[in-house]
Amino acid sequence: METHVPIRKRRQRIALEGWQHSPLEGARPIHARDPLKRMEVTVVLRPKNGIPDLHTASGSLLPGARKHLTREEFTHHHGANVSDIECIRAFAKEHHLEIAEEAPHRRTVLLVGTAERIARAFDVEFEHFHHERASYFATSKAPSIPLELEGIVEAVLGLHSRPSARRNQLSLTGEKKAPRSIRDLAAAYAFPEGTDGTGQTIGLIELGGGFNLADIEDYCSGLGIAVPRITSIEVQGGANRPAKSKDVRELLECVQGELQLSAQAMESAAMGAAQSTVEVTMDIEIVAALAPGAHIVVYFATADEQGIYNAIARAIHDPHHSPDVLSISWGEPEVGLSDAYIRAVDRALLAASHLGISVCASSGDAGAINDSPDKLPAVNFPASSPHCLACGGTTTRFSGSQITDEIVWNSSHYGMKGATGGGVSRKFAVPAWQKHAKVPPGPTGKHGRGVPDVAGPADPRYGCEILVAGHTCATAGTSAVAPLWAALIARCNQAIDARCGHLHDLIYHLGHESLPALRPVTQGHNDVYQATEGWNPCAGHGTPHGENLLRYLKHGIPPRGGG
Repeated sequence: METHVPIRKRRQRIALEGWQHSPLEGARPIHARDPLKRMEVTVVLRPKNGIPDLHTASGSLLPGARKHLTREEFTHHHGANVSDIECIRAFAKEHHLEIAEEAPHRRTVLLVGTAERIARAFDVEFEHFHHERASYFATSKAPSIPLELEGIVEAVLGLHSRPSARRNQLSLTGEKKAPRSIRDLAAAYAFPEGTDGTGQTIGLIELGGGFNLADIEDYCSGLGIAVPRITSIEVQGGANRPAKSKDVRELLECVQGELQLSAQAMESAAMGAAQSTVEVTMDIEIVAALAPGAHIVVYFATADEQGIYNAIARAIHDPHHSPDVLSISWGEPEVGLSDAYIRAVDRALLAASHLGISVCASSGDAGAINDSPDKLPAVNFPASSPHCLACGGTTTRFSGSQITDEIVWNSSHYGMKGATGGGVSRKFAVPAWQKHAKVPPGPTGKHGRGVPDVAGPADPRYGCEILVAGHTCATAGTSAVAPLWAALIARCNQAIDARCGHLHDLIYHLGHESLPALRPVTQGHNDVYQATEGWNPCAGHGTPHGENLLRYLKHGIPPRGGG
């Protein structure tokens, strides 16, 4: 008698939406990934209730008048469903994966397993690639999930480790000593008197390198201020790993024209770590000088999509340190990133807005083209998120603490070009608060969110003193502008005894009405866009006048024609 063995049907699966990302140009495959290599992936789940768009429903432009959610309220209304987490537990058990962390408040589950098991779970194959920026792994086919997880899973991050943010271009001044102190900067932009950020926590997202506390101590000693409280948080493989002092000094000597290194040496891992260390140290020292009373929390992560998302989400939902303001000095042209990653990070930034956390992000240092993979103008993400205050750069000349001239930053120094990023998003529509800004069509002819919103001094030829590896150099790039605005917002928070949160409604109203809280920048260009009166895709609505900004935060917007 013939026996029939039933054929087991392959379970129906559905492709993950928006997983595609642009491979780094010139990357070459090396080999398949070791199947026994352990790896982590972050599963991002839907919220139990949709997170509403943030707009001024009350009609008030005063951020302090808005009711922000507490973290407990946000988790209760918009955290992950318990039943959805149960589904991921079942999925993990079926594929013999470990659950390293469940975070309902962040709507994430961290799965751990061998590359072979992860590959089977998401029906992919992994391959290693080499590029001058990094070696990384990626999938060779579209990942998928079982049909029963459709609608539950918003994104799966960690199926590739392609770098998804780059440090801004290092182009420091050739001066032996920077021409001015950061105190001159605070005076020039009228940072509010009687404030120092006391009671505020400023979070810094850092994606490589590190800092030496001795540098911060020496820097603060030179300014005659106490060293602020600094806390380092390691997120998923990130850590405070400062480069060797010798490598940092060598890098700075090269950039300042005192030493010549080959192109290969400049692209080495040692020089990359040195450049990242300058970046991290600069961020900390700017905040330490401009908001010395604030607690600085540095979130270290890897520069891939999973690392960046988890650093930002961890900072936003950090119940222990509870940052009031975040500064992000890293970014990547949005057209090279996966839609799923962009959506996930943007939704985390939307959560920050509901929690009253202001997020400042640099617009980039490579002009409007921004090293875009398709060679068309492209804006940086996360600066292009409507929930980030995008910070562009200026060339600002001073006489003492007085601004004598301010134009769009676009210059060359020792053969290295630097220019503020800015332009039109291809991923985000024009937000409601930008509808009167006259944002031009983007490179594909469509309208989108305009970048940046505001600006600050970025030209290294006129930078402020910082200290790295015992070497005096100068602030540089839009990387220096994001922490400047973060420090100013922290001081305003202190003065109004409330979180400013999402400032865009107020910023665009002040700019549109030409009220003196912002100094327009109307001259110069970033290689594609020209600065003009009003908002422009080079400097946004301009640079701050802190005292006046605080006045409007405290007392409201005067009627048209008022003082």
